[in-house]
Amino acid sequence: MAKSSYALFVIASLGAGAAEARADWYYTRWGMTPDEVVAASNGAARLGPPPQGKTYPKLTGRALGTFQGAGANFHVFFHFDADNKLAKVALERISGTECTELLAVLTRDLGKPIQSHRQSFATIDTWNDTARRNTVRYIQIGELPCTITYDVPAQ
Repeated sequence: MAKSSYALFVIASLGAGAAEARADWYYTRWGMTPDEVVAASNGAARLGPPPQGKTYPKLTGRALGTFQGAGANFHVFFHFDADNKLAKVALERISGTECTELLAVLTRDLGKPIQSHRQSFATIDTWNDTARRNTVRYIQIGELPCTITYDVPAQ
């Protein structure tokens, strides 16, 4: 797949391939249960916890899988709230398009971040995608793989 804005649209759910049903991230919708996420994935996700260290406060990882988009390959971790409803999707780049290019395309497609944090060892940019009910974050810390997260937007 060519590196292009359209390719990253799949990642950012700005015109995802599942045109028949509006999704909050690709094939998922906020509030799905783990079983619903796995069923919607057509075999790309399975039930199970993320690896140690791939967790978030107040959320529980209950499904994981893989995803390809924008010329990159990702591990995908699905996190659920206390009611067992989908609340966060985290994509960790494992190969393909470099993180700096993914950040450039996100910025081009989503505009200027609403928050931007830069230090010598970390980059964290945040966007609100109100049309698709997503808060999108790009996170790069040191030499770790970059992560792009999608969350239910703050109310």
